[in-house]
Amino acid sequence: MQTIGEKLEEARKRKGISIREAAETTKIRGDYLQKFEGNSFDVDLPPLYVRGFLRSYARYLDLEPDRIVSDFDSLGGREARPARRENREVYGRVDFGDASRNPEAGEAASPADRAAQDQALMLKYGLLGGGALVAVIVIILLFKVLFSGSPAKPAPVASNPAPTMQAEAAQTLTLTAIDATRVKVVQDLDGKVLFNGSLVRGETKSIRKQGSLLITVEDRTKVRVEVNGKNYEIPPLQGGNFGRFSLD
Repeated sequence: MQTIGEKLEEARKRKGISIREAAETTKIRGDYLQKFEGNSFDVDLPPLYVRGFLRSYARYLDLEPDRIVSDFDSLGGREARPARRENREVYGRVDFGDASRNPEAGEAASPADRAAQDQALMLKYGLLGGGALVAVIVIILLFKVLFSGSPAKPAPVASNPAPTMQAEAAQTLTLTAIDATRVKVVQDLDGKVLFNGSLVRGETKSIRKQGSLLITVEDRTKVRVEVNGKNYEIPPLQGGNFGRFSLD
């Protein structure tokens, strides 16, 4: 069975891309990509950053990001076996100054613990969202009963079109920092600020959106925008890399 590094290297060579080209496009250091393809993840970064880089690189190579990250987690966030001898392919932005240092030793959580925490967090947000939807349905039915001329027969919850449309309209905006930057997200409908702050390299911020958003970026090249898991290309800005754009 192929290792993570073999999958990455094979996909890159199949596309005819050098390490330097991949580094310039993904904004990931070339020596990191070289280590990943060598099946070595000792890059002196927290596992969260390594997962983010692996996900971005796999997406760039048209591989399945979730599968690559899952394979990485199955290794316990460490290298699978001694790295292969590095080839002599030229790559960009090399910095070997930190190569001899070990990854953070303070992480005690195992992959099973992280998976349990992720599942608990997803369950929490699912319960909150489901409770809000039920509350909206109850309020609508109460208004119909109290203010209609004659008692209306309650419709089955599953066939109520209003909540269904509301659920379908909801989308998830995901911001991933390729490098340290600042982002501001404002809800166009009522001017509500959904997020305004800094993101460190590799950090991901998920925002539940409905309707249009006004997004201001400090540097459009340092942040990746996804809507419901699909990449959104930031349009050209009047300020070059800095400016504001509308996301419907």
